[in-house]
Amino acid sequence: MEFLTIILGFFGGLGIFLYGTHLLSNSLQRIAASKIRAYLIKITDKRWKGIFSGIAATFFLQSSTVTSILVVGLVSSAVLSLSQAFGIIIGSAIGTTLTVQVLTFNISEYSTLFIFFGAVITVFIKHSKWKNSGLILLSIGFIFYGISLISSSVSPVSSYEPVIDALLYVSGQPVLFAFLAMLLAALFHSSAAVILIGIAFIDNGIMTAEVLIPLILGANAGSAIPVIVSSLSMSSEGKKLAFFSFLFNFSGAVLFLIFLPIMMQIIGYLPGDPGRQVAHFHTLFNVVNTLIFLPLLPMVAKGFKHFFPEKEEEPVFRVKLNDKILDVPEEALIHSKREIVKLATLVQTDMIKQLVNFMDGKHEAKELVKTESIIDTSYITIQKYLLKLGQNDLTNSQSNEEVKLLHILNDIEHIGDSVLRFVGAAEKVSKKNIELGKKDLSQIKELLFYIERANSNSLSAFRDNDTLIARENIQSQSFVNQFENDIKFEHFNSLINKQEYNPDISAVYLDITNQLLQIYKHSMNISRTVLGLI
Repeated sequence: MEFLTIILGFFGGLGIFLYGTHLLSNSLQRIAASKIRAYLIKITDKRWKGIFSGIAATFFLQSSTVTSILVVGLVSSAVLSLSQAFGIIIGSAIGTTLTVQVLTFNISEYSTLFIFFGAVITVFIKHSKWKNSGLILLSIGFIFYGISLISSSVSPVSSYEPVIDALLYVSGQPVLFAFLAMLLAALFHSSAAVILIGIAFIDNGIMTAEVLIPLILGANAGSAIPVIVSSLSMSSEGKKLAFFSFLFNFSGAVLFLIFLPIMMQIIGYLPGDPGRQVAHFHTLFNVVNTLIFLPLLPMVAKGFKHFFPEKEEEPVFRVKLNDKILDVPEEALIHSKREIVKLATLVQTDMIKQLVNFMDGKHEAKELVKTESIIDTSYITIQKYLLKLGQNDLTNSQSNEEVKLLHILNDIEHIGDSVLRFVGAAEKVSKKNIELGKKDLSQIKELLFYIERANSNSLSAFRDNDTLIARENIQSQSFVNQFENDIKFEHFNSLINKQEYNPDISAVYLDITNQLLQIYKHSMNISRTVLGLI
């Protein structure tokens, strides 16, 4: 029964610790993700700056995985080079060690106070900034309470000889010890958790700091395995960064294991108690590994470009969104906007710009139908992605941005529908043997010119978040409205003068112009959404 209590206490503490780290990362992300992203763009022009930015980003976000996702997005957007991104990744490894340094301070006895005040703020204060602060306090409390439970459950283990014998056997096989630590870090998605378990063994006199070195090395290598698994569904940039992260940690672990006797002597000279020495050695390992890799980054980047060659762009339009990024809402919104911009550009180039050619018989209706089918499929994919994102705990600004993107996506899809209805109306001209006057055709083409310009301006305003273009675009609407009234008046006046009584002529003409005006309306809606007029 006592042994069962130990097991339950250990895994309960581990679960509380892992949940606390997850909650802390999410809470900090809500506050700092967008600022960290901008920070990474500004100060990564030098390799050493990239390393320091990786350290800072990972420490403030409390997640090397979140840092990696931000970096993947920046590399995909060509904001960062691969070499700069590698610098941030190795910096993030050092940033993770700072977390272990903080967690080795013995403040577990105050963990319940953190939990109490965090819960009170989260439950009773609804303001978003205070709520985030409450979640941070709550998560810190969970982390240290989890550490306390792990330590207290490990303490009785020293009286169980079979367990001690097993631990002594494993610790006497450095490669096996490192391998098991690597598997545990991959399973827990946390190298810090594995290292803190090791420190709990030290605090209870079961192991020494020297014996724990293989565990530290293995945990570092294992922390990169979940990133590799998640990168399998990512872009080529994501794969490169994930494999580099594993290469960095794994090769460093192998190198240190080769010189294990020397490492065991070095750890004894580090300051502090044995638990603190483990934290210092963890930091030392990553700093030394960084110094080894730093001058090699350009060469490593070239090697990765050789082994991961760039694929040619696919001729068929395809939405590229990754569910893994949903865990970082700020980045998921940026990726969603990028795909909506691509879709809007497709509508502009392959539909709206082709309507004049269609009227002149130079573009087939089946091509427009094919493009509209791509738009419908892409619309559903992006909409589902944004709705999944909306199920996360978004900040007010993130929620507003999501709603804006859904509105614009809806307008883009409606433009595609209106284009097809225009095509159907235009085809009635030949089916019903209707002959539109040259003046009518000329004015329809002129209306198309205004529509194309309005849609292009809305696309630019949306892509660049340019409120000036959006405002000027909306101000031009009165001119187009007047043009609509003028051409309809001239059409009816022309029929009266010709004494033409065929109602099909006006029905088809009005159907054509009304569908074009629907395209114009949805294009203008995009500009309004950019200005927040929704």
